[in-house]
Amino acid sequence: MANVLPDREIKKLLNHAILDGSESCVRINSYEVRLGHRAKFDSTGEELDIPTGHFLEIEPGEFVTVGSMESFDFSAEKLKALGKPNGLFAWITPTTTMMREGFLFASTKVDPGYKGQLNWGIRNSSVKTVKLQQGEHLFKLTVMELSDGERPDKFYGEDRQDQYQGTSGIRDSARLIPAHISENKIVRRTQRKLDPIKQLTQAGYPYNHIGTELIELQGKFEIVSRDVAAMQSGFADLKRDLGNQIGKESETLSASISTLSEKIDKGISSAFAEQFHLYFDQRMQRIIGVISTLAAFAAALYKGFIESAPQRTQFYYLLGLGALLLIATLTLTRSPRPKKRPSLE
Repeated sequence: MANVLPDREIKKLLNHAILDGSESCVRINSYEVRLGHRAKFDSTGEELDIPTGHFLEIEPGEFVTVGSMESFDFSAEKLKALGKPNGLFAWITPTTTMMREGFLFASTKVDPGYKGQLNWGIRNSSVKTVKLQQGEHLFKLTVMELSDGERPDKFYGEDRQDQYQGTSGIRDSARLIPAHISENKIVRRTQRKLDPIKQLTQAGYPYNHIGTELIELQGKFEIVSRDVAAMQSGFADLKRDLGNQIGKESETLSASISTLSEKIDKGISSAFAEQFHLYFDQRMQRIIGVISTLAAFAAALYKGFIESAPQRTQFYYLLGLGALLLIATLTLTRSPRPKKRPSLE
C-alpha cells in the first residue's frame, strides 16, 4: 500500500525530484507549491509574465490558469536512483489559507513518470479583488511512494496520450473538438435560455448572495416601474383633460369675443351715423339760417336804399352783396383745422 512521505523524506527529493524547491515549503506530510512566473486569464485569453516581486491581480469571478515555480521529475530513472523504483504519486490540494480567502481550486494529481511544471486553475469566488504575490504558497503536494503491487506498467510520458509531459509555463488544454459540428450531433438542454439570477442563487457562495440581492433589487425596480407607469398614465389623462377643457374655453372665449366685436362695431357705426347726421343737420341749419338772414337783410337794404338809387349804383350794391354772401357761405362751410398733438420730447 502507498505510503505518505513525511517531511524528512520530502527534503531528500529537493533538487532531485523537486527542482527549484525550498525547505521552507516542506510541511509535516506535504510540500507547498509556489506561484510561478506565468498566468493566463480565461476571460481575455491573455498569457502574462509575473516578474519576481510582482503580484497577480484576480478580479471577482475571474478564472486564471497559473504555473508552478517548481519543476518536478517523477521519471522512473530519477526515482530508481533515489531508491524508489516503484514510483511516486502526488495529490495536489489547495492550502487552507487560500480557501479562507474565497479561492476555489480543483484538486488534481501528479502521475508517476511526470516531468515538468504544474498548472492549476484558480477561480476567485470572493466579492473582492485579490492579489497573489509571485512565489506565494498556493497548493499542497502530498507525495506517496507506491508499493510493488501499485507500480504501473507504463509511467507517465511513455504513452502517446500523455500530452502534458515536459510542461513549462502554461500548457493549453489538449482536448480537441472538431471545428464544425453538425447540429444533429449536439445534445443540449430543451430550455435554451435560463434565468441568470436563478443560476446565481444556485451557484453557491458568494453568487447566491448576489442572486438574492438582485432579486430584491428586481422587486424594487418593478415597484418603481409600476409607479412611473401610473404617473405617466396620470399625466396623459391630465394632459388630455386640460386639452379638452382649454379647447372648450377657447371656443367659448372666441365666440364671446366675436359677439362683442359685432356689438362694438354696430354700436360704433350707429353712434357715428347718429353724430354725423346730428352734426350735418346742425351745420346745414346754421348755414340756411345765416343765408336766410342775409337774404332778408339784403331785401330790406334793397327796398330802403338801393331801389331809389341810380341803376349803375344798384349794380355795385348788388355786386358787393353777392360777394358778402359768398364769403359768409365759404366761412361757414370751411372744415375745422386739426389740433396739434403735444410733442413727446
